[in-house]
Amino acid sequence: MSRLSLKRAALALVVAAPLFLGGFIVGQAASGHGYRVFQAVFQIVSRDALDSVSTDQLYEHAARGIVTGIDDQYAELFSRADFERFNRNTLGNRYGGIGLRILRVGDWVTVYRVLPGGPAERAGVQRGDKIVAVNDSSARGWSSDRASGELTGVPGTPVRVTFERRDGQRYTVDLVRAVISASAVPFTTMLEGGVGYIPLQRFSDRSAADVMSAVQQLQRQGARSLVLDLRGNPGGSLEQAVSLTSVFLQPGQPVVTVRSRRGDDTLRASGPMVARATIPMAVLIDGLSASASEIVAGALQDYDRALVIGTTSFGKGLVQGAYQLPDGWVLRLTTAHWFTPSGRLIQRTRADSLSNAPRPEFRTAQGRRVLGGGGITPDIEVRGDTLTTLEASLGRILNQNFQTWTSVVDLYASELEPLAVEGYSVRPEWREELLRRLREAGVAIPDSLVAPTARYLERLLDTRIAGFALSDSAAFLRAVPRDRALGQATELLRRAGTQRELYALAAGRN
Repeated sequence: MSRLSLKRAALALVVAAPLFLGGFIVGQAASGHGYRVFQAVFQIVSRDALDSVSTDQLYEHAARGIVTGIDDQYAELFSRADFERFNRNTLGNRYGGIGLRILRVGDWVTVYRVLPGGPAERAGVQRGDKIVAVNDSSARGWSSDRASGELTGVPGTPVRVTFERRDGQRYTVDLVRAVISASAVPFTTMLEGGVGYIPLQRFSDRSAADVMSAVQQLQRQGARSLVLDLRGNPGGSLEQAVSLTSVFLQPGQPVVTVRSRRGDDTLRASGPMVARATIPMAVLIDGLSASASEIVAGALQDYDRALVIGTTSFGKGLVQGAYQLPDGWVLRLTTAHWFTPSGRLIQRTRADSLSNAPRPEFRTAQGRRVLGGGGITPDIEVRGDTLTTLEASLGRILNQNFQTWTSVVDLYASELEPLAVEGYSVRPEWREELLRRLREAGVAIPDSLVAPTARYLERLLDTRIAGFALSDSAAFLRAVPRDRALGQATELLRRAGTQRELYALAAGRN
């Protein structure tokens, strides 16, 4: 939906927002039976209920009930604090903070990454430092969410933080929160054969700019082809999805059509098209690629601009609007469906997983067949490594004990970081010690699973160690040989000089 349309929709809701006025519901339904039932319940609960709450809280509960009572799984009513947290964690990448990525390790929240140029980096904070106290309050036992809430705030405000180094030395710094701009593209790298790799982890208020910068950088380095990795990306801003797609399409090409009760609104690529039109390209998706990720993948697939590889995406073809309410409250509501340039609606319904009915077929710009409904279907389906039955059994045990598992493995991986020199291998004794710690923490792993799942457990530990010991790009490169979808993409891109050749190779592979 365009910015103007969103503003109009928001204004319409604000005008209609005061549903309750002096104890009476305003509107045409004020004389209906539903209104009479509501008013009677409200009066009895507020007057006689043993565990009743204040009138204001009852109204808030009623408002939340309205939102949860409609058939909209994405509708939410946010308080001011809730919405600020949602913006910081989900949509925005600019906030008042000190420039750290943190992780709960054992009893302490620990610094996982120090963002360049932030207050923490200037103060000398290092990866692996524990957060011992914030504003003289002990941080022992804090969750990472609580620590994040204490460290972030209005830009320009002070915060005092005590850290502890690995050698036990403590130091306290007075920091001033600053606007932190964390890139949605954590790194770029050049793979074998001149394949430029761009991972987009999330959509924020500058995702398009980050991808544009990444494309420019890789092309300057001589990239012969590109991979845009949208796996695990849950989506976000519609406008950012359109702007990002514009990096790869000609200005004026329709990217997405939004259909609401107010009519259709087609959003077009606005340029500049930074990626060379002749450079072959692939997009990686999986079942967690949703919303804005699907808009990008769907448009590039429809225009035959990128070969889509991986597994079928999530299937969220809906648009949510955010409406400002009184006193800082915000209502998020589904307002429209969106369609790809070929006319596909990719919203997955409950019936999709139960029905064997054929999905509707559409055609790309060059006449290739693509499917509508139930997500974006890749041009080449590549599933991840298939676990053995026993490995899957161990995976279920770890998932059932997720908090214990992550606490144990992250603490141990942080201890092993000094041993993770370049080119390291996970040693059998490391795996055995991890197994001992898990059992000691109460995770029941049968003896029958130990030997058959040894390599699987070593891979899981290796991923955690690399996250602590290596940079984002180095940790990624370490895992590349095990990445089947990326391996398929790079193999085809190394052989293709053009996008048309890439599609021909893909057709032969299918």
